[in-house]
Amino acid sequence: MLQQIATIVLAATEEAGHGAAEAGIPPEVWGLGTFAILLTLFVVTLSYSNRSLSPEAGRHADPAALPAEEQAMLDEYHAKRHA
Repeated sequence: MLQQIATIVLAATEEAGHGAAEAGIPPEVWGLGTFAILLTLFVVTLSYSNRSLSPEAGRHADPAALPAEEQAMLDEYHAKRHA
């Protein structure tokens, strides 16, 4: 059974050839095209990060300057963490 599957797969690969070679596109073009597409997807992925929503530097450098509800949330977090 396994030998029949291997024979069928080998026959199919010999007949099929390589799609890029049949299309007449050099491997370098395929590589550069793939690189460009993946780089574009990487940039799109980075554009969804929340770096643009980060607070300004020094906005709440003094913990006493935090709004009351944020200070309460931080106090609750520290109490759970150091309990």
